[in-house]
Amino acid sequence: MKQLARYSMKRLAMILLILSFLISNGISYKTREKAQSNFAKNALSFLLMEENNADFYKTLEKFNNSHRDLSVVYIGKDSQTLFNPDRIEIKNYSKFNFANEKYNSHTSLYESLTNQTVYGQKGENILLISYIHNIGFYINVYLLLLYILLAILIKYFIDKYVSNKLDDYIKDMSYNNYDMILKDSRYEDIKWPLKTYVDQINTLSLESEDLKSRLSEFTNITSNMKEGFILFDGDGNVELINNSAKKYLAADEKSHITNLIDDREYNLALREASILKRSKILDIKLNGYYLRIFIDPLSTSTQKAYAMIIIDNSEEMKSEKMRREFSANVTHELKSPLTSINGYAELIATGIAKEDDVNKFAEIIYKEGNRLLDIIDDILKISRLDENNFDKDFIEVDIAEVVNATIEKYLRLTDNKNIKVINNIKPYKIKTSKSLFYDLVSNIYENAIKYNKVGGDITVSYELGQNSYFLSISDSGIGIAPADTKRIFERFYVVDKSRKRNQKSTGLGLSIVKHIISYLGYDIKVESKLNEGTTFIIEIPLGLDRKDSL
Repeated sequence: MKQLARYSMKRLAMILLILSFLISNGISYKTREKAQSNFAKNALSFLLMEENNADFYKTLEKFNNSHRDLSVVYIGKDSQTLFNPDRIEIKNYSKFNFANEKYNSHTSLYESLTNQTVYGQKGENILLISYIHNIGFYINVYLLLLYILLAILIKYFIDKYVSNKLDDYIKDMSYNNYDMILKDSRYEDIKWPLKTYVDQINTLSLESEDLKSRLSEFTNITSNMKEGFILFDGDGNVELINNSAKKYLAADEKSHITNLIDDREYNLALREASILKRSKILDIKLNGYYLRIFIDPLSTSTQKAYAMIIIDNSEEMKSEKMRREFSANVTHELKSPLTSINGYAELIATGIAKEDDVNKFAEIIYKEGNRLLDIIDDILKISRLDENNFDKDFIEVDIAEVVNATIEKYLRLTDNKNIKVINNIKPYKIKTSKSLFYDLVSNIYENAIKYNKVGGDITVSYELGQNSYFLSISDSGIGIAPADTKRIFERFYVVDKSRKRNQKSTGLGLSIVKHIISYLGYDIKVESKLNEGTTFIIEIPLGLDRKDSL
């Protein structure tokens, strides 16, 4: 507004200055022209009075030299030039009207700017005085310089003093001073337009606050999403990106939609989505993740944008892989005992088996059947844990009772391998699922027996922390290689392949342990050295209602 007012004032001042200059210059021109005309007439009359003197030509020459702005021409009756030292060409002087005593000669634009004005009188011959006028005759240079200086001063005055006045006028014209403006007589002319303007501001402010609130809510929602979300503008620049998208794509706010992913399939999908204006789905492995990316163009008739949603399918892919491996392993594990059972049963059924071998074959069938049932039971247990199909109505369970019962259950196995069992557990009660906790301890303890050395030892101990109870089961067995430590909780994975058949292991014990740990909300850590032994440490978080009887 200030610039507009200042510009308008300068323009008005310049118009007035130009008009004033034109009027002043016109008056100055008329004055000079009249003075020139009077001088020429008087000079002609004076000179013609000396026409008959012998020194007439000297008089003309002296007069001509004394006045450099004019030229004297003397022409005889026979049109012969008698005197013209400046060699001035008088055009069409024969048309000279001596009644007016003045003749203007110009035939072109240039000549109009350098106009020739001729004054003449007739004595015995014709005496002419010629003036050649350039643009300086028509424009008063001194007057022009004066007006230019005046224009500079006016501009300076407007920029300095008028601007300050405008600043004083405008500085109070703010939204916050609206009530004061309505009462100030200086703003009488703008009160009603200002009221309309303020009403519009209030409406826009409410809409702006609503949009900010929605944007903040939307940002908070997207920032906490597990799925990645990116919003691009029409040029492909990132407008919004949440933390999940940054993690999955290793991208940031400076990324561009065209170089977000260096993959040919991605570029083709992006191009197809842009051209066809429809959503495109892309499955890609990137940065260790199995990602499903949805590219959605959000173009309208006036705006263009893109939205991208990134879903991490890594767990699903791993689960699918594990299911395939599990199905293959189950088939293999079930086939082995069934083949044994069918083989020995066939020998008995066809009478090929000798009578002395029937009892031995029947015992083998019985053992393989039990092994088959154990495998099926473990598979069903894992399936129930996967589906959270267990009662979570926890009860108080004494850890010492569970450990003692486990040691008693496997006493025959430890005696057969001459294993020394050291039990340092004291009574301590926790709230948990008794059956699952018993399976947890017994699976680890049985594993410690199977992979222990003859004459080795097993130590069961504890450590009570501020927030956790740590239950440790250590053995002096074959240990686990570092490469196998990460895989021991996988289904059907057995560390010592050579002992698998001898130990009759299903390979599901530690997988069940891992599932129970996850189900109960515990944690487990494995410490092992090859050929020295292994320690499993179960961390049990303690609640505020724990009861102990140490």
